Amino acid sequence: MQGVKRILLIFLLVMSPVFQMIADRLEACLKADSLRPSVEEEILVDVTCAAGVNKAYVPAVKRTWTPAPDGKSPFAIIAYGRHGSCYLGKPSDYDAPLNVLAKADSIDRLTPLGKSVLDRLKLIRRDAQNHWGELTETGVRQQCQIAWELIERMPEIFNKDATHLGARSLRNTRCMLSMEQLMMHVARACRIRVYHNASNEYSYYLNHQEEEHLRIRKDSLAKVAFDAFSKKYEDGDRLAKTLFTDPDYIRDQVDVQTLSDQLFKIAGSIQNTSLDGKVSLYDLFTEDEIYHQWKKQNAWNYVNYGNFRREGVRREGEKEGLEHRLLRRLLHDADTALTMKATAVFQYADETSFLPLVSLMEINGYGLATDDLETIDEKGWADYRICPMSANLQWILYRKDEEDKDVRIKVLLNGQEATLPIPSENAPYYHLRDFKDYYLKKLESYE
Repeated sequence: MQGVKRILLIFLLVMSPVFQMIADRLEACLKADSLRPSVEEEILVDVTCAAGVNKAYVPAVKRTWTPAPDGKSPFAIIAYGRHGSCYLGKPSDYDAPLNVLAKADSIDRLTPLGKSVLDRLKLIRRDAQNHWGELTETGVRQQCQIAWELIERMPEIFNKDATHLGARSLRNTRCMLSMEQLMMHVARACRIRVYHNASNEYSYYLNHQEEEHLRIRKDSLAKVAFDAFSKKYEDGDRLAKTLFTDPDYIRDQVDVQTLSDQLFKIAGSIQNTSLDGKVSLYDLFTEDEIYHQWKKQNAWNYVNYGNFRREGVRREGEKEGLEHRLLRRLLHDADTALTMKATAVFQYADETSFLPLVSLMEINGYGLATDDLETIDEKGWADYRICPMSANLQWILYRKDEEDKDVRIKVLLNGQEATLPIPSENAPYYHLRDFKDYYLKKLESYE
């Protein structure tokens, strides 16, 4: 009996570090899970997230990538990006709320806070004058940051021996300038000759939105669902009372919810300009109002560009993917890259293409299909995580050498390794043959 006790004691002494390690890992996992913020918590910690698709891109936290399998290294990147930070698209985005406050001020109906907001709007309006929808200096810096991320992470591709570096863009200023900035930075840093162009020729896949598909997405059922959801989060009355002195004037002259929505949109846009950190409008809103405003715009983006489904199923005549031509083009570019020593191909367009493409590819679970707008953020569908300004999607191809037929692919969303709805023994790396097979079958199901 004494011998058994001694053996048991020795076993416990030897194994105690192992037990402790297991306990430590469990504790860390539980702690991480408990500290993982919800979307609401994330917005309250970083109010810039409430801008949704107008959030300024922040470089990905640098972390070690998952090692590529079997000694493979990157030889090609097929990238699709949204333009960088820009001003709001038209003068009315700024003038509409400014005119409401200016009119009230002319007859002495503004509170001191209202006068302060009017002054801030005038400053913001002057800064944006004649730059409607144009790339800002912040947008330029974002493209330089993305270029450095690529160069630092993948020197095998971005070097003077690369056989091809090309880019295509829609013909609008912010997309063209975003493309130019990234290409120019890579060309100078790596001494690579680049080929790039902006043409209406690319619109058939970079900005292809079928009328029938759009009609269904904006049909009466979708509108009723969104309007009913949005109405629950209309809380502009409190804000109006802080800006105007006369309740009768508010009732007769001010559309309080529209004004609140307009001010909130401008509040989110400031981070993309040189006024960031110098002026703000977020102080006008309570924490609940900020979250509610974001929920409305997130739901709008989901209904229009996500996989919104009435009763969780596809509506009659509806095609699943708004950007099926874009996905097919990217697959074509990936095929072309297989015959080249090293290649990088970039495409630039707008959020109206980027959000549907990510949803179509079901990246990180963003292919969520539901008609329950109340729970989409709880399930992780958050527009600012998917498509901030300068959002970027990168397909990186890996192989040992040019004779290696087992090519692997990894997808990055905004600089972070992403998951796909495809089986893999070493995700986030996937066999290219499985990748192509999955998405080609998906495209064939509705083309």
